[in-house]
Amino acid sequence: MLVNHERVRRFPVLFLLILSFLLSAGCRSSSKRAFSYYPLPSSRWTEQTEKYLVSRKLPSKLSEANPRSLLEALREKNLNLTDLESMMELSFEKADLTDDTDIYAGVEYYAYAACFAWRILDREGLDNPNTKRASEIYQSCLARVLEDGTKDNGFQVHGHWCVHEKISSFPVYAHGFPNRTHLFRNLTVPKNDTNYNLSNYYVRKGAGLPVIFHPDAKANSSDPLDIYHNLGHPMSATILILPNDNLEKSFCKLEVVNSRAYSSIKVNGKEIPLAGDFSAAYQEMLERDLSSKLWIMGFLDGDRESKFQGLYMAEPYNPDKIPVIFVHGLLSTPATWMETMNELDQIPGIRERYQFWFYMYPTAGSILLNGTDLRENLQRTIHQLDPKNENPALKQMVLIGHSMGGLLSRLQVVHSDDKLYSGLCKVPFNELQGKPTVLELARKTLFFEPNPNISHVVYIGTPHNGSPLSFTPTGRLGSLIAHTPSWQKNFRSELNENNPSAFLPAFKIQSQPNSIDMLGFENPFLKVFQTLRPSEQIQVHSIAGDMNQLFESRKGDSVVPLSSALAVKSDTVTIVQERHMELHHHPKTITEITRILQQNITEADALASNPK
Repeated sequence: MLVNHERVRRFPVLFLLILSFLLSAGCRSSSKRAFSYYPLPSSRWTEQTEKYLVSRKLPSKLSEANPRSLLEALREKNLNLTDLESMMELSFEKADLTDDTDIYAGVEYYAYAACFAWRILDREGLDNPNTKRASEIYQSCLARVLEDGTKDNGFQVHGHWCVHEKISSFPVYAHGFPNRTHLFRNLTVPKNDTNYNLSNYYVRKGAGLPVIFHPDAKANSSDPLDIYHNLGHPMSATILILPNDNLEKSFCKLEVVNSRAYSSIKVNGKEIPLAGDFSAAYQEMLERDLSSKLWIMGFLDGDRESKFQGLYMAEPYNPDKIPVIFVHGLLSTPATWMETMNELDQIPGIRERYQFWFYMYPTAGSILLNGTDLRENLQRTIHQLDPKNENPALKQMVLIGHSMGGLLSRLQVVHSDDKLYSGLCKVPFNELQGKPTVLELARKTLFFEPNPNISHVVYIGTPHNGSPLSFTPTGRLGSLIAHTPSWQKNFRSELNENNPSAFLPAFKIQSQPNSIDMLGFENPFLKVFQTLRPSEQIQVHSIAGDMNQLFESRKGDSVVPLSSALAVKSDTVTIVQERHMELHHHPKTITEITRILQQNITEADALASNPK
């Protein structure tokens, strides 16, 4: 999604003010990352190498190097190390010369070079200093096979990958991924770069080339789970290219491995350590968010962000893993959690027991209506995944909300009873007038119970009693330029117009209240919200920021006062000396979330061993 440059040019001063407001709210920071393509090593093809191959009666001239002659050499079981190194250099030189004129023939020759390189690595060992050249050839050629081979038709994660009719197809075997090929059609190779938006970048050394898949969830599919990948969150994998066991069918094969589930792979009876890039997908998502400016434009145009509103999964659904649902705050998107997820993913036991979900919503809209949408999404998803209510993993979910996302999370773990309705409306609900669809939405919004599938909720920098941000000049400007989604405007307008004297100020404050208005200290909605009864079954954890200021009245994270962040009764409280914008991925916060998740595992295992 691109910035509306016409709007920027038309209102340059206003845009600068908006930018000032966004920076003061502190929900995003950015940095520029430079890309560098995966490099091909220099050729080492020499006349001496050619003469050696002649002496060994192997293909020796570039004109003699063709798929048939290379296949015959690959079939030979008695090639020595120098033979393999020479054939690797011949194939690599042929590929390098060919792909300038025929990219698909080049893909085939790069694949041959990688296969000869693998024979060297398999014989001499991956960690052998003498195989450094073979390792470089292997990685760079595999990268070129994947990058050039997927330009037109993408990738095929199961069955046979047909790059082009000119060359033979490659058998592909997937490990740890569901057979949903459209989710794994588009891939990229992470760039060798050290300029990352993430604080830490985690990789594992081993065999294979780490890649990231970009789900093509909009492809025609009858799978109802595709909706949870419409945001296109990338997924990590590691791919190996190997000489095929049956060279009569194809000279090579590709193994696609879920490196988050496997740390090694068995090749020719030997357990080989598997390479992994555990941060590439998070880096990609964060960078995409920063470049798209969705976090800005979504606030200025709630209808645009409403198109993406919903629950998403960071990886294909796994019924054995417990969901952790992340809810972002004001002027933000799910990408704000990439730093947090990246760190949690490295904690022993977390990756194995949890799956990450996140909720996206228009941050300029109503807290109450966005909370209703989150509730509906969670209920619908749980029923879809577990219609018989038998999966214990879905009964131990953890909900984590940052800033305004904490208020949406709180609406999932409290009883409305009749307090919410009576605090917003002064006539019985059955006397309200309006369209059936509007009244049904009102019922779901004003009457609800805690979600029984949530076991822990974590509030991070949450303004339970409001924030002074709404009273600042930038906050007032933000309120004026915020664009509430049309569906929320229409809902409120219809209720107000059909019931002109039914609603109290807590509901009617301003004609179209937005999220910033609802965060005001004196907003009656928050006062009603504070009276709602919390669930006795869900454990509450509060993480608050405090910049250790001297004056009690100024304690807080620069956006949310400490007293507001701690205004709910909590089972545990953690104070972090950090600003609001960094609070949710501060190391101390990560440590506390880890403790909560590990506690949840202990409780889940206890329930499993002693079912009621």
